[in-house]
Amino acid sequence: MNPEESMRTKRSAATRDDAIGTSTKVASIVAAVGGWAVGMYSGINLLVPLVATAFVWLVGRNVFSERKQIALPAFCVQAGHLTWFVVGAVMSRQLANPVLIDIAWLAIGLTWLWLRPGKLALYVLIIYQLLALPYDLLQFSQAEFGTTANKVLLLHVIWRCLALFYMARMFYRLGEPVQEQ
Repeated sequence: MNPEESMRTKRSAATRDDAIGTSTKVASIVAAVGGWAVGMYSGINLLVPLVATAFVWLVGRNVFSERKQIALPAFCVQAGHLTWFVVGAVMSRQLANPVLIDIAWLAIGLTWLWLRPGKLALYVLIIYQLLALPYDLLQFSQAEFGTTANKVLLLHVIWRCLALFYMARMFYRLGEPVQEQ
């Protein structure tokens, strides 16, 4: 390879690295601004699911075995959502609350995911999220902007989308061939 070709190869590799770095930076800035906007809009309603998700993440990093770490992001988001449901049910003091269906389905799915992370547990949780998301979107679209219901439903939609994203990511990673070292 002559020196001119070598320089072209180095420049094209550097350009690719810059493009990846730039797109990652832009995505990070957009995510930070979006997170800030959601936080400003939803206010205190964001506290329980966000803190619960972060707490489960911190605990899960030490509790989940190396083999189960693949399930941690999907588990954390949904465990934070489950905690939010439980706190809401306790605060409402209603024994016959429709939220009990959410609590039961999430508790069963997350227990299954924790004990045996795999595609079957993901199917149970994905079905739950795909059934609940359209309902939340409908309720969100009908709630008046700025009301507590609108703010809470926005967070439910975000948490469900995050759960679906991390479950899809886990599903993809479960299908990857194992790399031996």
